[in-house]
Amino acid sequence: MIDFLHQFGLLFLVIVAISFLVKLMRQPIIVGYVLSGLLFSIFFATRDFDGSPILLMAELGITFLLFLMGLEFDFKSLRYLGKEIIITTSIQSLLFFGIGFLASAPFHFSFQERIYLSILFMFSSTLLVAKWIEDKKEINTLHGKVILGTLIIQDVFAILALTFLGVAQETSALKIVTIPLLGFGLLGIAFLLTRFVLEKTLRFSSKFPELLFMVSLGVCFLFVEIAPYFGYSATIGAFIAGVTLANTIYKNDILSRLKPLIIFFNMLFFVGLGFQMNITPSANLFLFIGVLCVLSLFLKPIIIYATLRWRGYDLKTSFYGGIYLAQLSEFGIIIIAAGILSGNIGKQLNSLGIIAIIVTMIISSYFIKYDRKLLRLAEPFLRRGERFFKTVKQVIPDQHLSCNVLFFGYQELGQELHERLKSMGKNLLVVESDPEQIELLKRQNANYVYSSVRNPDFFNHMHFKEVELVISNSIDLDENKIILNELKKTNPNAVVILSAKSTKDSLELYDAGTDYVIYHASLNHQHMSLLLEDYTTDINKMIAKKFTEISRFEEWEHKRKKERENTRFFEIEQFLERVHPQKLKDVAAKKLFGDNFSSKQNLKRTRTVSRKDRLGNDHKE
Repeated sequence: MIDFLHQFGLLFLVIVAISFLVKLMRQPIIVGYVLSGLLFSIFFATRDFDGSPILLMAELGITFLLFLMGLEFDFKSLRYLGKEIIITTSIQSLLFFGIGFLASAPFHFSFQERIYLSILFMFSSTLLVAKWIEDKKEINTLHGKVILGTLIIQDVFAILALTFLGVAQETSALKIVTIPLLGFGLLGIAFLLTRFVLEKTLRFSSKFPELLFMVSLGVCFLFVEIAPYFGYSATIGAFIAGVTLANTIYKNDILSRLKPLIIFFNMLFFVGLGFQMNITPSANLFLFIGVLCVLSLFLKPIIIYATLRWRGYDLKTSFYGGIYLAQLSEFGIIIIAAGILSGNIGKQLNSLGIIAIIVTMIISSYFIKYDRKLLRLAEPFLRRGERFFKTVKQVIPDQHLSCNVLFFGYQELGQELHERLKSMGKNLLVVESDPEQIELLKRQNANYVYSSVRNPDFFNHMHFKEVELVISNSIDLDENKIILNELKKTNPNAVVILSAKSTKDSLELYDAGTDYVIYHASLNHQHMSLLLEDYTTDINKMIAKKFTEISRFEEWEHKRKKERENTRFFEIEQFLERVHPQKLKDVAAKKLFGDNFSSKQNLKRTRTVSRKDRLGNDHKE
């Protein structure tokens, strides 16, 4: 026991060190976990080391990982996905399965191994992509909703695949028929438990945090225990338990109390995967890993882009959908691990899958990080293929493109503002690129244009001279700048209200000449109602609010920069900058701009002064 504690303590120190280095390099934390297990097995595990307790905890980890996924899964969210995302994801999944099956054919895998590899290729990483979207504050954007919706559907397909593979192991025809029926029985127990037992039990338990913690774990292990009696694995039972708790009003309380424990065991699951990796030099194996990574990183985005465009989504949403979902999924590893435990496939697939997932996660993280730059590079080439994606919905008659108030985006806030302005008797037009929102606009008999700001033909048909007010619900900085520039060219007197996801973007839009910026983090409907009232009654009040907002944003941005400087770990550029900050900046700037460096400095000073002058003039007016 003492030896195990000593070895486990050493393992945990390795995990901390490797994970810290991995996050310094801004890579997914899962990579750190797997590398920790691999390095520990190579350099620290002695011959007499008993790794079975770690593998046992790793098995608990897979159970808790499925339980966590179930907790974060809400059936109510399926109602808001829309048929377009369900259809698109279904088509993509079938294509990915076929590609994985064909790509594995020349590498002498067995039929069953090819099935598992095809399923591995089908899915993208929910843990990685959801974290990126949350960090980039893009949950409420159209592409954010499409990507998260796609991941939800993929998770459902993954659970169905795991169930199907479990049923396929049965040799009895009777069991093959009865197991799906028993699945409905298991779901029925979950429904009855939620409806008649859990509500009262959780209401009482919520008064005592420790009891709520224990009851939630009890529900998890209840389904882990009974699932095998219905012909399903313990992991499927854990997922159903998570879904059962997710559809109660106590979901958030349960998640907040259980998440640290679940994260700990999830970490042990990925560490266990690294610990079990057995990398043998095989040219055939590494060649297939290379093929799988290339297909995932380059062919997957093309298929996702094409299917989303075919279903009517705009170029930007389709492109972001492709590059965000360009990796393989941790769910694939769960399915492969289940296949190894059942004896259907060999252990070499475990190492193959882990390496492919890590490589694609690392590279796709850079795709996501530099998504805007990649879109700018790819857009001219993508425009050439637009003729293949023309649909009836994109044919817009010219007479619809004149209005007093122009909306970009109809989601959430846009709907509230639209109704308010409509009651004022304004002639409104909505520019929307989401097919689901288009259906809603049709039902409401609203004037709309199915188009995107990035569509170069849109501005050729738009009559901006009649526009009094433009409101953009998009938080994309580039798109908002395009709207502002096109409007100010033809109608500089129009009032422009744009949206931003950060104080930095807000200040940049104010610098560009925006009349008012909606900062979503500090926004409420009462605030917007007052703003519209000021616009219609006294524009000077709106200008005064703008002045106050800019001062507040500048103060926030200054505080954030100061906090980052005080808390950020040293990187090499920061170290050099602190040694001789101005010299480093001048050298870097001269490399970029050459002899024009001094003029760039003067331009920056002029912009800083011009913002203050403009604010002062606006306030006086």
